[in-house]
Amino acid sequence: MRVRLLADLPELVEPIGRMRCTEWGHDDNLDEWIATTAGEAGRDGLPVTWVAVDETGTALGAVALGPSDVPDRPELVPCVWGMIVHPGHRGRGIGRLLLAPLERHAAGQGYPAVWVLTGPPAVGYYERCGWQRTETVPAGTLLRKPIGRG
Repeated sequence: MRVRLLADLPELVEPIGRMRCTEWGHDDNLDEWIATTAGEAGRDGLPVTWVAVDETGTALGAVALGPSDVPDRPELVPCVWGMIVHPGHRGRGIGRLLLAPLERHAAGQGYPAVWVLTGPPAVGYYERCGWQRTETVPAGTLLRKPIGRG
C-alpha cells in the first residue's frame, strides 16, 4: 500500500468521489461529490488530497487538507477535509497512513497546527492519532493537532 497525491492519479477522482458519496451523501448528488473531489486534487497549496492505493492501484481511502471549513472560524487553517477509508479496509492503519503526509505537508507550509471538525463517530479515532479536543461547536467537535512549525 502507498499514499500518493490525487493530483498524480486523476483516474481515482471518481472512485474517491463515489466512496465519499456513499458514506456521507445521497445518490442524487454523486456528480457533486465527484466534482468536489476533483476540486480538492491540488498539489502545492490548499486544497490538496492524498489517496491510499493498493498494489493494483485501487483507491482504499483519501484525505484532503484545505482552508477552514468550520462555520464562522476562517482562522482555523488548515483543516482536514473528507477523510475516508473504504469500509472493507478500516482498522488496518490506512487513516494514519493518510494523515502522515498531510501533517508533513502542513508543517512544510509553516502551519503550527492542523484542525478537524468531525462528528461523534470519528472523535475517538482522531484522539488516538494524537489530536486534542478544543471545543464543541454546533457543527460537531473541533480537534487540533500541533505539528511543530510556524
